[in-house]
This record gives sequence, structure tokens and C-alpha cells, in this order.
Amino acid sequence: MNKVFILDKNYLSYLLRQIRKKMSLVAPLRSENEDIVLKTVENIHEIELNYPASIPSIKEFLFPQKEDMFRFSDGTVDILKDNTKRLIFGVRSCDISAITLLDRFFGENFIDDYYMSRRKNTIFISLVCNNPDTTCFCLRLGTGPFLKSNFDIQLTDLGDRYIVETASEQGLNLIKDHAHLFSKVRKSDYEDQYEIILSSRSKFEKRINLENARQKILSGRISDRFWDWVAKRCFECGGCVYECPLCTCFNVLDRTESEDKGHRFRIWDACMFKGFTKMAGNVYPSENKGARIKQWYFHKLIYYPDHFGKFGCVGCGRCTITCPGHIDMASIVDKIDIGDRRRR
Repeated sequence: MNKVFILDKNYLSYLLRQIRKKMSLVAPLRSENEDIVLKTVENIHEIELNYPASIPSIKEFLFPQKEDMFRFSDGTVDILKDNTKRLIFGVRSCDISAITLLDRFFGENFIDDYYMSRRKNTIFISLVCNNPDTTCFCLRLGTGPFLKSNFDIQLTDLGDRYIVETASEQGLNLIKDHAHLFSKVRKSDYEDQYEIILSSRSKFEKRINLENARQKILSGRISDRFWDWVAKRCFECGGCVYECPLCTCFNVLDRTESEDKGHRFRIWDACMFKGFTKMAGNVYPSENKGARIKQWYFHKLIYYPDHFGKFGCVGCGRCTITCPGHIDMASIVDKIDIGDRRRR
């Protein structure tokens, strides 16, 4: 059962300063070009508390865009793993939902030691979305804006204070270490939280139903001509893949510095690219762009639910913001639904 506390907002900066003494602290910061990104914090006062849900995904802290795997020299191999202890503050509920699925992807049938090493050393403090972005649709997926489980620490902004919930041993231990900063929750706090959650739910502009789209695809009513039409609007930039918190494709490369010295690393890859899984003899398994687009949506809407019982989408809306061709998840699912109704 979740443990619940109250944290006065005046104590937040002090709490984060104390945490930073024990581990690396990552939080939303404003960059030089005014974008808000997740970065390691040097000055607590620079943390941004009012920021959109569409900031870059936390995926990169557990599954980096480029990651050295090992170095080899003179017949010896040095395995490289990141064991840095870190706390990531200000995460949104949809990203926590994504991490819950990534934990299964990287930690069930095959254990990815690189991901799991980072994961076991990372604690998340998530923040309920009082004001969801216009592109968000996590509500229908049950991945936000408020979570009941599968988080470390969750904060709900009640104005002058936060209601603080813990759902993991790591999260509870962190609060116990700073117990003097927290107070008991009152009935009025629960009432205020309930009002905040109701208000947040009412503000969602997108009401996307992925299950409808999944069933229509499975029924065979969506032809390959539809995916070819979608492909005409795709610039093959890979933005949807790189921004998606649940895309996990990567390539592994070796770089040699001499005959017996070098290193191996992995980098994100994108199934939207023609050269994805290119084979010897310049054979392209996915040369047709329509087929690649189809594969991406099938992965999200068909294969993920088949394997994990959850969609490969958490409704964060990042692909909506990123795609210059306007063929994001919400738009395509909507077109599948409208197109099918017209055919009937």
C-alpha cells in the first residue's frame, strides 16, 4: 500500500540539496536556447517547475543514444557499465509508465545488463500533470496524468504544498532519510488532490482510442494502400522514433584504434530508415517505405500488446510535436477510425 505524506513547498529546494549530496541530481533546466531539457543540476534554483510534458524523454538516462559497451586491448576486455547513483526529479506520469514497460523489455526474457545497471541505481520523483499539454492523450491509456502504482515518489501540486506518495522501497527509504521535512496527510489534503485530478482530466483535448485502431487493423480492414499513403508524408527524419519513450531499436558497432585495440558501442537506430537491418550484399529487408511505416505502427498497436499486454505508446504526444508530416500516433489512429467508418 502506498505511503502518503505532505511536503511544504518551501522545503523542496532543501530536500533536493540534501539528495544531491548523496547522488547525481537530474531535473528540468532551461538551456541556452530557452528549451527545457533534463540535465544534471548544479544550481538548485535553476530547476524549472513549470514545464510542458513534452520535454525530452527520460529514456536516454537508462538507454543512452550512444553507449560504450566495452573496450578491448592486447587480448583483454574491459566491460563498461554506468553505476552512477542518480535521482531524476520532475518526471511526468507517462514517462514513468514507459519506464515500467522498458523494465520488462530489457529485463524479462533477456537481461540487458547495461540498462539494468542504470535502472537499479536510479530513483524517480514524478510530478502529476495539473495542466496537460494539448497534444497529450495519456488519460485514455491509463498512463497518466496520475498513477496509482509503479512509481518511486509521486508529487501532486496542491498550491502551497505537495501531497507525496511512495510506491517503492527506494522511494520510501528516501523519505525516511529526510522524515523531518514531511508531515502527516489530512482529509482536506486528499480532497484537494481529488479536485486537482478531476480538473486535470477535464482539460484533455485528445480522446484517442488505440484499442479501436488495433481491432480494425487485426480485422484486415486496413490495406497496405493506407500505409503507402501515410508514407508519402514521411520525411524519414526518425524524429518519432528518437522522441518516443518506448522505441528501443539500436545498432552495435566496433571501432578499432589499432590492430588489437578498440571499443564496441551501441547507438539508437530507427526502423523508419531504409538502411535499418541492412544485410551483407547491400540487401535492404525494409526497402519499401510504406512497409516500414506499417511495421512501426504494428509494433506499437499489435506486437506490444501481444507480448506485454500494453500498447507501445503512453500518449505523451511527443511524436505529434516532432513529426513535420503530421503522421503521428494520434493522427493516424484517428484516420484509421474515420476511414473505417466511411468504408462502412
